[in-house]
Amino acid sequence: MVSASMLAAMKRVFLQPLLVFILFTNAVALSAAEVSQEPIKINTVVIPSRNHTRMQPEIFYAFRTAAKEFTPDLKFNFTLFNPFQAKFTGKTKEEQEALLDLLQHCVPEVVEIKKADPQTDTLLQDIHAYIEKNPDSSLAETYNGIYEFMEPYQFLIIESSDTYGAHPMFYKPGVTEIETPDGAIDKDIIETIYGLFFIDAAFAQDKMVWGTCHGSQIGYIHAGGHLGRLFDFKEGGHGDVELKISKGTGCPIPEETWRIGKHLYTQDKGSDYKDYKIVAYEVPAEYAEGKDVSGMYINKDFQHSLALVEPIPQTLEVISYHPLSNYNEKVEKGEAVASEYFSEVLKDQKIVDAYKYKNMVGTQYHPQYTYDDLDTYIFFEYLVDQLHDRYAPKSTSSSLPHGPVRDRTGQ
Repeated sequence: MVSASMLAAMKRVFLQPLLVFILFTNAVALSAAEVSQEPIKINTVVIPSRNHTRMQPEIFYAFRTAAKEFTPDLKFNFTLFNPFQAKFTGKTKEEQEALLDLLQHCVPEVVEIKKADPQTDTLLQDIHAYIEKNPDSSLAETYNGIYEFMEPYQFLIIESSDTYGAHPMFYKPGVTEIETPDGAIDKDIIETIYGLFFIDAAFAQDKMVWGTCHGSQIGYIHAGGHLGRLFDFKEGGHGDVELKISKGTGCPIPEETWRIGKHLYTQDKGSDYKDYKIVAYEVPAEYAEGKDVSGMYINKDFQHSLALVEPIPQTLEVISYHPLSNYNEKVEKGEAVASEYFSEVLKDQKIVDAYKYKNMVGTQYHPQYTYDDLDTYIFFEYLVDQLHDRYAPKSTSSSLPHGPVRDRTGQ
C-alpha cells in the first residue's frame, strides 16, 4: 500500500520535469513571438533618373505607408544606385568615378556589337553572347559587378527618368549611331546597360522588380519588346491638339482631355496646366488578389511620347492597356472625339501600360504620384503583399552562389 507521503514524493518526481517542460515551452513560444514581432526587412535598390541624387519621395511615401498594413510592419531600407552622381550610396567618390569610367568603356563595345548585326532588335541577347566570349571585357566586368551589388537586396525599383530614356539601339533595327536625330546620347546607352543588367541579376537571384515609366520600358526591352513613338517627333511640338474621351457610368471622372504638345499628357477641361489626377480606370483584377474591387478606381497619369508597343512579347502578361491603345475604335464607337489634326498625328496601335514579366511588374504610368487619390493605394498594397508573402518566413535573404554568366542572365 502506498502511503500519503510516498504519493506526494512521487507527484513531485513527475510534476517537476513537467513544470520545467511547460516553462521551457512557454519561454520558446515567447521568444518566437518576440522574434515574429521584428519588422521584416526589405532591402531595396532604387535606380533613379541619372540627373537625381535621391529617390522620388512619392515612392518612399507609398511603400512606407503600404507597409503599415502588416503586423509586424515591413521595413523598407532604400539604397540608391546612380553612378552619374558624386554622392553614390555605399561607394567612395573614387570608386564611383571608376564605375562610371567602366560604364563609359562599355559604350564602344555596345556599338561594336550592334554594328556586327545592325538589323537586330534584341541587342541584349547579343550582349550576353559577347560577355560569354569576352569575360575580360568592360561589359562582363560591369555585369558581374552589378550581380554582386544586387546580392544583399530583396527588391529592385527602377524609377521614371527625365532624360531621353532607353537608347533606341537596344530595340530598334538599323540604329547603330550613339547620337540620334531625336536626341539620344551616350549616357542613354549607359543608363540602359545598367538597367538591363540589374534586371538580369534580380531574375537570376529570384528577386522582385517594379519599374515605373522608364523602368517599365527597360523591363519591356528585357522581355524582347519594342518601344514606339505615339506620334512623330516634331521640333517645338504639335500645337496642343486634343482628344476628348467620355468615361463609363460610375466613373468619378466623366471626361478625359488628352493633349499633344511636345509630349502626350492629360489636362482638366478648361485648365491651363497639366494634371496627374485626371485619368481614372477600374482597378485591374491582377491588383485585387481576392478583394472586392468593384466600383474602385485607380489614377493613371501619362506624359510621354514613347510607349510599349506591338509586337507584345509572349513572355509577358498584360495587366492593362494604355487608354489610347487602338483609340480609333473609341472614336468610331462615339466614346471619343478627336480633332482632325490629332487623328493625323497620333498613331493608332496597341499599347501596353502595365504588365507582369517573371518577377517584375511594370507600369508605364506613375501610381506613386497619386497614392491617396481614388483607390490608387491598392497597387502598392499589391506589391507589398507579394513581398510580405515572399520574405515573411525569414528576415534576411541569403546570397546565391556565383555561376557562369549564361546561368545568371535570368533568360
